This record gives sequence, structure tokens and C-alpha cells, in this order.
Amino acid sequence: SPIPPLARAQLRAARRRRAMGRAVAAVALGAALADRAAAQFPSAALAELRCPFAKVWLEHGPERAAEMLGVEAHAAGDADRRRLQETQVYASCTYNNPWAGAACLELRGASWTTESATAKCNAPMSGASPGTLAVGTPCVKPSPWAGWCSQPGGTVVDILKMTMSCGSTAGFCTMAPVNTFIADGVCATTTGTGTTAAPSSQTAPPGGGVPRCSIAPGPIGAAHQLAQSPGYSIDCEGTPGQRSPYMWPLRWTALMESKSLAYTSDTVQYESKGRVWYMLDKNWKRADTWYQRGVQRAVGQSPCDDPVNSTQGTTLACRRNGPVNSTMLHRGDKMVFIDWGANNAILNCTWLSLGVIGNVRPDWFMDNRGTTTSVQYIGDSHVYYMGEPRLVKQWRKKDFANQYFTMSMQKHADANGTHWPLILNVPGEGFGDDFLQHWHEHRTLEASEAAEFLLDEAHVAAGGSCPELVRSGGSGPPTGQAVHVPSNLEIQQESWRKIVYTASPVWAEPAAEGAGGDGAGEVKLKDGGVATACWDASESSVQVSVRAKLPGRVWASVSCRDSDECLMTPRGGGSTLVVFAKPDADGQHYSASVGMLKPEVKNFAPAAFKSFGDGLQAPPLEGVTDATSEHVDGALVVGLIRKYAAKPASLNLTFAYGTGADIGYHASRDCFTLAAPLPPCPILACAAGEA
Repeated sequence: SPIPPLARAQLRAARRRRAMGRAVAAVALGAALADRAAAQFPSAALAELRCPFAKVWLEHGPERAAEMLGVEAHAAGDADRRRLQETQVYASCTYNNPWAGAACLELRGASWTTESATAKCNAPMSGASPGTLAVGTPCVKPSPWAGWCSQPGGTVVDILKMTMSCGSTAGFCTMAPVNTFIADGVCATTTGTGTTAAPSSQTAPPGGGVPRCSIAPGPIGAAHQLAQSPGYSIDCEGTPGQRSPYMWPLRWTALMESKSLAYTSDTVQYESKGRVWYMLDKNWKRADTWYQRGVQRAVGQSPCDDPVNSTQGTTLACRRNGPVNSTMLHRGDKMVFIDWGANNAILNCTWLSLGVIGNVRPDWFMDNRGTTTSVQYIGDSHVYYMGEPRLVKQWRKKDFANQYFTMSMQKHADANGTHWPLILNVPGEGFGDDFLQHWHEHRTLEASEAAEFLLDEAHVAAGGSCPELVRSGGSGPPTGQAVHVPSNLEIQQESWRKIVYTASPVWAEPAAEGAGGDGAGEVKLKDGGVATACWDASESSVQVSVRAKLPGRVWASVSCRDSDECLMTPRGGGSTLVVFAKPDADGQHYSASVGMLKPEVKNFAPAAFKSFGDGLQAPPLEGVTDATSEHVDGALVVGLIRKYAAKPASLNLTFAYGTGADIGYHASRDCFTLAAPLPPCPILACAAGEA
């Protein structure tokens, strides 16, 4: 029978074992948003932020998230491009962006000197190592090239590679409001094509800009629109939920009640009541809160007048039983917090920028777009709703913390043909209690009610004040670094299956292109790859092979997890065993090495990157006796052999690849489990007398 890809890779690797040196570059760095910039929210604001995946960006802040994810917005016109092209380039600085890989910026104009240019290139961006300065030489345009990001004055300009779509490649640049994105290259006249940020068929509006229906990058896009998008549509072409009758309505309002529940308890810990308003076709939301009671445990807590010692040690808990009358507004990238006084007068108004994070997308619970996510259509079920039986259609949506939401949509449409959202079960995502919320007294909003979302603008126009909030900083990944708050909604592998079903009349899930997988010792990966494993009883070892097509000359890795939790860092801390594959200059050949990924790497400090690279070595390490990486039939195959004292019941692994050849943030990350029974490995040796 044909020799398996892993075995072929091993034979090739053996012939050049002596030539394989240490690989120095990237590794799978886990979930997005690894640097914290949590805002100091006004009192009771957290009660309003009951949307999927909110805890991710509340914990880490949008600015650092955008730096790591490489997203940008606001295209400029041809005149801007011409002016930028005609500007004198004094020098270029090539450097390694810790989150996006190889990068280059141009220093433009006549104000630069050797000293100032050298100083800038020695610190090209926060967290980056010194770059390489080339006086008189412009940057080499990457492929595909999306355009420029011009800093104030136009003297510092980054050359941008498109990694997801023109729309999403744009948000990172304008995360700093003083920056300007100048579209060019593939984005000069285009569309916002891509893999995770926007549907490939979504076109930019006349004159450029971000396409409607664009979603946020990485894990945020699993639930949220891109902040710079003009809004969503029921007919977002090419999306799984296109024209589905079960996506959330675009314009609606309802009363909302929410109750939090601690782990292993059915006792309500905290509850709130209010009203929500949505104009998702404009990327707008409003939430009013007028009742709260109990002990709130959640990430990003606002200042607390009555703190409670948490049973989880470091978890912040706050007793909130006082009166509340507040409003939160979310328009695009702007979130506004309003406290009301007597006679419906605004007592306090503040706002903050959310960068790439827009409002929830109405089809968020139905598909598996975004990263570090999955979806499971459950079907129809009778539930008690407002004390009466109601038939609902249900979906479960997996989040970055390996927990899940459950969305219950009204099965039987009302007299106007609308299927209303009824009940949402939300996990604590490791930072707080789970909660259950329901909506009632729904109605459709009229276009004339848009002013209900613009209260801050009316307040300022009348002479009031609404200043921007100041952030406080910090660092650390979203899971695994702090004391974990258990959830009742943790994924059980025995019950989880990916099932994408949206009831769309025009969309069908594409068939796999011969990827194989899901046989004995096999599993399909989310990007179309396949992982296999077998047991070699004679060597008491497992052979693992991961095969995937990569988007270009980028690093790839396979890491070994101690449990089925999809965490960046093991729950109790410590390092993670990694097999890392680095491309050579032509991108056609890879070298494999092994190392230990320490928690400090997730902070993106250059010293931690260097330490990780210096620690990479050829096997053996931690039971890994062989590591290989080979191009086989147009795909990269990463393989490893690891010894065990006894045949393992299952293997918990993570496959990831980056945005460039050098160490940086991952473009894709997929946690998976190869479950028993692992088949025996094939015998490759020839019997005596055979050729």
C-alpha cells in the first residue's frame, strides 16, 4: 500500500537530519487579544454589556487587539493615493510585528535625519524589536498588497498586507483615530474579499470604504460586526445565514431580564431588568437599565462601593443593590455611557472607542465564522417562556473559552412573519457567572426612532459634556492566566458536533474537497485540513500527522495540550510542548523543531520571543523522538512521534499557523482531539526477498 504522508516525511527528514538547525520564529499563540487595556466603566455599565463574547474585549481592550490582529478601515480616494505615491521616501524600516509577522514602514519627507530615522527604526512599534533601516530605499510591497496606513503628518507610513479582507485590513490603521488608511493594490478598486473578516462577495461602497456585512477579526468576528462597517443586512451574499428567517431582526426593541447563576448552583446571584434597542442595519444598539440586585461577578467590573470576598480567590465580586437608571449606546466603534438624574436629565455622560468591535451581527449564533469557535444546530424544542409553553428553534455557539451559548428563537412566526429572539443562555467564559436572559414585548423599530440612539449627540449640542474615558493597562491572555471561574456550560466532547444549519434558502455548506478525516484516528480541521494518529506498539509511541494547506509562506505548529480545554496556557500555568515548522526563504521547504512555549510569550515581549526561539531544538524533548515538516501534494504536513508508557485513550492537540514566517500572532488556531481507538501504525519494512 502507499506509504502514508507522515512516513514519507520521516524518510526525507532522516536523510537531512544533520542539516536541520534550530528554527527561530513563531508558534501558536492561542486565543486573540493577548494584551489587556480594560476600560474603567461607569457604575452599572456592565449590566448593559450582555452580548456574546463581550468579556473578551472588555478584558483586553480594542487597541491592543487590533495591533495583534492587524485590522484596518476607512479607505481613501485616488487623490490620496497619488499624493502618497509622490511623497519622497527618506528611508524604510523592515521589522517584525509581533502580531502580524514581517512588516515595513516608510519614513517620508524632508524632516528626517540619520539620527531620527535610526531612533524610529529602533522602536518601530510597541513590543517590537529594533528593525533594519535602509536609507533611500522604499518598502517592498507585499503580496497581496492592500495599501498604506499613514500616521499624522504623513511622515511615517506602514505598508499593509491584506490578510483577511480590504474592509478588515483597514480597522487596525484607524484604531488610532489620527491615522488614515489609504487603499491601494488589491484594495484600490475592490471588494473586501477574504476568509474570516468579510464575505468574499461583499463589495465596497461607492468611493471606497468598508463593505456592509463585514465582521470583526478573529474570535470577535464570531459574534460581532466590524465597527467600521455601515451595518448588516438580511441578504449578506455568500454568508451561511443569507436570508434566513431565523436571524435576529435588524430593527427591534424589547424588554430584557437577566439572571446570573454560580457554578453548581441554581440560586440566582444577580439580576437586572431593562430595555434593549437594535438598529443592526446601522451597526447601532441601545440598552437601558432600571433595576439591579445581587452580587455581580464578571470581568471588567466598574468601581464597586460594596465589594464581596469571592470564593474564587482573586475573582472580583460586587454587591449591587442600589438604584440604577442608566443607558448604554453603541454606534460603530463608539460606546457611550449615560447616567440619568431627576426629570430625565443626563447626569453624567462618557464614551470610549471600541476600535474594531462593532455590534452583534444578527446571524452570530448560526454559523462558525470567526476563529476559535464552532456552532451546533440543535433543532426544535418546547420550553417554558414567560410561564407558558413555547416552541423554539435552538443553536449552541462555542466561544474561545471552550464554553457555549444557547440561543432559542421563536419557531412560529408572529402575525408579521417575524421570528423573535426569546431566550439566551450565556457562559461566564472563565471570568464570572453564567447568566440566562429573556426578551419580551418585542416590537419593530421605525426609521423615525433613530434619534433614540443619538442621545449623547443631542446632549452635547445642547451644551452638555461627554468626555472620553481613560483606559488603564495591563497584559495577559484571556484564559488560563487568572483563577478560573468554572461554568455550567463547558463543552462536553461526547455531546458536541459541529452542525452548521441556518435555514437559508440560498446557502448550502460546501462539501469538503477530499480532505478525508473522521475515520479511526482521524479528525477534520476547521480550515479543511486533516489530522491523523496511529499507535506503534513495538515502540510504545504515537505517530501524529497534521496536513493542511496554508495561505502562504507562514509558520505552522502542533502543540500538545494536557486536557481537552482549548486554552492558551494550561489551567495551572506552566509550559506547553510545541512542534514548530518554519519556512525557508522560498517557502517551499520547512524545517521542524521542538520546544516549550512559556506563558510569558503570550505577552508578546521581544525577550520572550527570543527566549522561545533560542530554546527550540531537534528532538528528543518531553517524549517527542521525531519531528518533521514537508510539502506533500501542495499541502504542509507536520508530523511528530511521541513515546508513552501506555497507549493513550485520546490526544488533545492544537494546530495553528501564522501571518508570516517569523514569530507572531496566529492567523488560525484549531483545538482538536484524536479519540480512541487509535489504529495500529502500518508496517513499512519490506519482508526478506521483497523489492
